[in-house]
Amino acid sequence: MAFSSGGGSSWAELERRLSGREAPPPDGRDSPVSRAARDGYVPPPDLWERRGDDNPGQPRVPYAELHAHSNFSFLDGASDPEELVEEAARLGLDAVAITDHDGLYGVVRAAEAARELGVRLVVGAELGLDRPGERAGPTDPGGQHLLVLARGTEGYARLCRVISAAHLRGGEKGRPVYDRDEVATELAGHVQVLTGCRRGAVRQALEAGGPDAARSALRELVAVFGGEHVAVELTNEGTARCSTRNDALSALAGELGLPVVATTAAHYHRPERAPLGQVVSAIRARRSLDEMEGWLRASGMAHLRSGTEMQQWFGRWPGAVQNAALLGVRLALDLQLIAPDLPPAEVPDGHTPQSWLRHLTLEGAAERYGPPASNPDAYAQLEHELAVIADLGFAGYFLIVWEIVAFCRRCDIYVQGRGSAANSAVCYALGITNCDPVEWHLLFERFLSSERDTYPDIDLDIEADRREEVIQHVYTRYGRTRAAQVANVITYRARSAVRDAARALGHSPGSIDALAKLVDPWGPPLDSGDDTPGPAAAAPSAGGDGQSIPPQVLAVAGALEGAPRHLGIHSGGMVLCDRPVSEVCPVEHARMDNRTVLQWDKDDCAAAGLVKIDLLGLGMLSAIHYTVDLIEQAHGVRVDLAHLPLDDEAVWDMICAADTVGVFQIESRAQMATLPRLRPRTMWDLAVEVALIRPGPIQGGAVHPYLRRRGGEPWQHLHPNMANALDRTLGVILFQEQVMQLAIDVAGFTAAEADALRRAMGSKRSGRKMALLRQRFLDGAARNGLVGRDAQVLFGQMAAFADYGFPQSHALSFAHLVFASAFLKCHYPAAFCAGLLRAQPMGFYSPQSLVADARRHGVRVRGVDLNCSDVHASLEPDPDSAGGQAVRLGLAGVRGLGTQPATRITTARQSGGPFRDVTELAERVELDKPQLEALATAGALPHRGGGSRRAALWEAGAAARHRAGMLPGTSTATPPPALPGMTRWELLAADVWATGISPDQHPVQLLRAHLDQLGALPTARLRDTGHGTRVLVGGAITHRQRPPTAGGITFLNIEDESGMANVVVSAGLRRRHTALLRNASALLVRGIVENAHGATNLVADRLEPLQLGDLASPSRDYR
Repeated sequence: MAFSSGGGSSWAELERRLSGREAPPPDGRDSPVSRAARDGYVPPPDLWERRGDDNPGQPRVPYAELHAHSNFSFLDGASDPEELVEEAARLGLDAVAITDHDGLYGVVRAAEAARELGVRLVVGAELGLDRPGERAGPTDPGGQHLLVLARGTEGYARLCRVISAAHLRGGEKGRPVYDRDEVATELAGHVQVLTGCRRGAVRQALEAGGPDAARSALRELVAVFGGEHVAVELTNEGTARCSTRNDALSALAGELGLPVVATTAAHYHRPERAPLGQVVSAIRARRSLDEMEGWLRASGMAHLRSGTEMQQWFGRWPGAVQNAALLGVRLALDLQLIAPDLPPAEVPDGHTPQSWLRHLTLEGAAERYGPPASNPDAYAQLEHELAVIADLGFAGYFLIVWEIVAFCRRCDIYVQGRGSAANSAVCYALGITNCDPVEWHLLFERFLSSERDTYPDIDLDIEADRREEVIQHVYTRYGRTRAAQVANVITYRARSAVRDAARALGHSPGSIDALAKLVDPWGPPLDSGDDTPGPAAAAPSAGGDGQSIPPQVLAVAGALEGAPRHLGIHSGGMVLCDRPVSEVCPVEHARMDNRTVLQWDKDDCAAAGLVKIDLLGLGMLSAIHYTVDLIEQAHGVRVDLAHLPLDDEAVWDMICAADTVGVFQIESRAQMATLPRLRPRTMWDLAVEVALIRPGPIQGGAVHPYLRRRGGEPWQHLHPNMANALDRTLGVILFQEQVMQLAIDVAGFTAAEADALRRAMGSKRSGRKMALLRQRFLDGAARNGLVGRDAQVLFGQMAAFADYGFPQSHALSFAHLVFASAFLKCHYPAAFCAGLLRAQPMGFYSPQSLVADARRHGVRVRGVDLNCSDVHASLEPDPDSAGGQAVRLGLAGVRGLGTQPATRITTARQSGGPFRDVTELAERVELDKPQLEALATAGALPHRGGGSRRAALWEAGAAARHRAGMLPGTSTATPPPALPGMTRWELLAADVWATGISPDQHPVQLLRAHLDQLGALPTARLRDTGHGTRVLVGGAITHRQRPPTAGGITFLNIEDESGMANVVVSAGLRRRHTALLRNASALLVRGIVENAHGATNLVADRLEPLQLGDLASPSRDYR
């Protein structure tokens, strides 16, 4: 298990590449860099060798499993949908149904596996009728279940609609409420109903009232859904009671002329998964396994079985197995048939979508390119792109995205297209993107080609603090029936897995908390087989504290890790449909107000053919917007971001010096290590810098060669035809477009074929397609003179890189934001700091580190003040501060306050004047006692006689008895006693507790005298210390990182009042100090200085705690 920074490259691998060190030997953890996208389904390599091995030598008996729960029944299933399909294929089943509770969460994953393995898929759900409350909690949840299987696309749409209505009617996430009349009206004639498990109406009636009651319940189902659409379900757990029950059900079916069908009511794919099935049942019930005794099914029974085995189990009831097979074949559904289109784009009278797109494009082109005669290449490109868009019928999609961007512009919301959309001149002319693809010679086919049958991706970066306005605009424009947000499947992480596993195994609450704290937050997966397991103390010696996680808890937690726990909401994906989206995929409430979310994640939506538009919140756009507004307020200058001086030497000097804390994309320690070597001076250099520290170049071994060549090392291409693609990047592959250009120049591919090659090289690889394209590439390369090993090596490099690198267009789009943020930091450091603070949480550094960096640049930062502070950080004139402006911290940053109470304070101050004391504050503004005391702790309150913060705290507690609207004189105030003032340490601790920021000085500064006595250097002096010198430094830990590919190496960032230092901790040293590294907020580090090419590291050989107490801010830990 490890924390992830969002798919970025590992520090360890970066350090190895930059230093030219050999890769460590494989240790079972050298896996590909983790990705946000789910890989396409790939069958297990030994699946077909295992096929049918349960019944060797026996003829196959036709059978289909019509009742199976995956782990998307959320704690009522123990196998992935893909595992159920794989087992169905292995057993030779005619079909398999996925029937999860109240949703179709896992059907797309099952469909992908079924399509690959040639298995028929039946889509269904088990509807929880009359549910008294949440399924989680009770040992045996009440209510009644109705098992339905969709009949064709119409039945599928109706089932989606019924599930959606129930979830939305429930009013909150996870509590669907079905209307029985609606269920009957919508589904009758369009679904196959099975009488279901023990929670089905017929089984319940049989248990409670005998055959007569069961007969009545069965007749009611027939009356509602029709006799041809009802089947009596038989299950068998191998007991005499099961046989008696099935005899009664079979007899009832015979009376009413209904078929019987045999099912396993599977909750896992194979019997060895049964223990996990019992564990998740206990977790769902919030009980231990011991407390669940008597409620759990017989161990190992609820798994898939072959037709032969089912015939052995159900031969007593003729037709049960055969009927299941026939129904499975009849009900099989291809999910590709349900793919919707986009809603029609609104166009003026007299226009078609294509003609309106042309009009808007040429109108925008006149502004960005000038008249056609002045830029014929651009207009030729526009005509080519418009022709492709027309041939594919995609004009409406571009108009929808253009309208969203136009809304943002009208509302002064910063927005910018990202990714491959910047390869399109049409997108540039429409104002969707800000990177000119004609100037940069970008391949349009990376974005869209005539041979592509799916919509391209246009992702929009929107300033994060205003993204909700854009989302609600989309809902308003297209209606909530045709727009929904994409889900994010929240899976078990190591710590939550250990907690639930320990609870299920009967550990006490105190023990559960203690065990969870032993999980290494940046370690490898629990079930990785690593010799340094994720929990810090899997063996008593680890961490040196003698504690350990019991092996049984580790085993269960390892099985849980990665399994779906519940649904979240995607960061920005929205789906738009030409018909109600609730007919394509069920919709349910999200936790956030005014949000509805699909039951599928982004990869499910893409696989099912839904068109997703990503409205991504980008914190840096918010920070830049805030900064620009603050500059205008303070200096009367409106910075024009579209026309920044790209020849500003001061900005480039700052970047080359790696003075980039807070600067977009180049503020991490890995980026800072490369900046002094790359020494960017142009926008192209920034694009290279952004793209260089990515998994693709790192995995492809491009980083170190590029930097060496940048420094003057000679090099040459394997073949002259590679020059066009790779000259600008010194012979190494840095961008996805270069993979395509190499295919065109070296192997004679067309642009469309090159894009097909790039996509085939992606994570969802088809072995057959890759083999064909590989041969096509090698044949084409041979015709151009590149043969043998050289051609194979080049193809291998392209394949290794293609799916893990940036598009060049994306890097160039980001480069503009890099320069803009660097320009603002360089020339308006106070405003930039305030803008970053307003946009929190975002970026690599904490507010404490951002403020410390601003102080190092001469900016004065002032604490929160009731009568001076705005809601958020602001600027105040100060001739002694850099740029003549100081930063004033905002009221909303005070613990427990937030935006709304802070706004009430500033509104009252504007209308009624400054507050004289805390009593007046309590009378004019509705605040509770903790909020008043937090303001006092932050030093924000005026108090009688200008006494200490202790006096302010005393007064705050007394004033809390006052309330807005109280009559004067109805309460009394007790004057504070003579209280001593706070020490510097106490004042700093109060600041950090109340705001997370110490505005006046860095906490380590209070320890400087002690550190000087120890001989510790300030971190700023490391860069001037000779390479190989052994030194001691001390500082607060701001970041921890131990990537799974790092061979156990941990990277720390420590900070003092003078700057920051990157610390490298070996695996051996980490093992000796596991608990210290995990829990310490500050460290003394002794080690050897590495100084090379402007980058400085400290390789630690000794660690000791440095006591900062309450002065430390939490570190940010990454994978």
